[in-house]
Amino acid sequence: MSEKIDESGSSRAETEAEFTDTIEGEVERIDESAGRSGSTRLPILLAVVALLTVAVGLLLGYRYWLDMKQTLVSLNDDLVKANQEQSQFERQLAQTRQHFEQQQKAIAAQKSALEKQAETIRLAREASQQQGDQLYRSLAEIQTRMGGREGQWRVAEAEYLMRVANHRLTLMGDPDTALEALKSADERLTASGDPGWSGVREKIAAEITRLTALPKLDSAGISAELTALAKRVETLPLRDAGLVQGPISAQPDSLPDVADNGEFSPQKLLDDFWRGFKSMMVIRHHDRPVSAMLPPEQRYFLLQNLSLKIENAKAAMMGRNQALYTDNLTSAAEWVDHYFQATAPEVVGFKSQLEGLAARVIAPELPDISGSLRALQKRRQTMNREGLR
Repeated sequence: MSEKIDESGSSRAETEAEFTDTIEGEVERIDESAGRSGSTRLPILLAVVALLTVAVGLLLGYRYWLDMKQTLVSLNDDLVKANQEQSQFERQLAQTRQHFEQQQKAIAAQKSALEKQAETIRLAREASQQQGDQLYRSLAEIQTRMGGREGQWRVAEAEYLMRVANHRLTLMGDPDTALEALKSADERLTASGDPGWSGVREKIAAEITRLTALPKLDSAGISAELTALAKRVETLPLRDAGLVQGPISAQPDSLPDVADNGEFSPQKLLDDFWRGFKSMMVIRHHDRPVSAMLPPEQRYFLLQNLSLKIENAKAAMMGRNQALYTDNLTSAAEWVDHYFQATAPEVVGFKSQLEGLAARVIAPELPDISGSLRALQKRRQTMNREGLR
């Protein structure tokens, strides 16, 4: 395109130069002839002006023609380029359409293959189910003929063990024994040789899993810890000094002193009365109100009651009674807080150990394991109706 423009520009320049030379020559001749004849000057001038006007018009027309030619050439090139781009786009569109059609065919083929595979699987499942039913009937028949009585005993043993498991878990709160009983029941059903108990065994397996997932309770460890706490009760320092004074006695002195000769003395009687009155009217100062304040002679009963609460907590732990266990230990901690020196290191450690034990969970929520027993009883009833026993 640039070469064409250069050629057209050079040719235009040559034409203008030739035209200019021609006009100058004519003007020189007119000037020469003007000297010769003055009468013909005006027509010549008019002719020259007309000639110049025509020349300028031709020059402008020629330039306009060159510009139009150049514009047409440029438009033609743009049109050719657009046609090429359109052709390339059409080819790409055709390729895309072809790929899309191929993908549709592949999807249709895969869908058809999947449908055939699903139909094959369905037929195979139906055939397997029919074969399993037939095999079950055959095995049940063989068991009835060859070992039905022994199988009945094993199923009866399994039912008894499952009853024991439910009893130990529901009434005694003993998941460990219930777990072992269920495992033994599953072994009995396996030894019966009857595949019809597979549904019951699946329920037993689920119940065994739930029992195994229960948190393990260290009953021996908690019991030993409570026993050690009960032995430490008598070593704890009391808050009130009046409670510390005097020997520990199982029974308070309530009888008047007897003279050496075995007779009552009036003076001794008055002294004993006054001493008993003072022991009843003891003023103690505490930083907070204290309930159920005991007289000094009752230190023995205070320690014994605290030990008894710890022993009650131990019994509640053995019986899996969470409420009674927590209540006894919480009450024991409150007694320690009220009646003993709170800042003493042994009291602080004793109370902290009580609170830690009170927070222990000794009776987690137990699962229901009666589903397997109901399933076994239901199938036994069905077998009895069908005469398969």
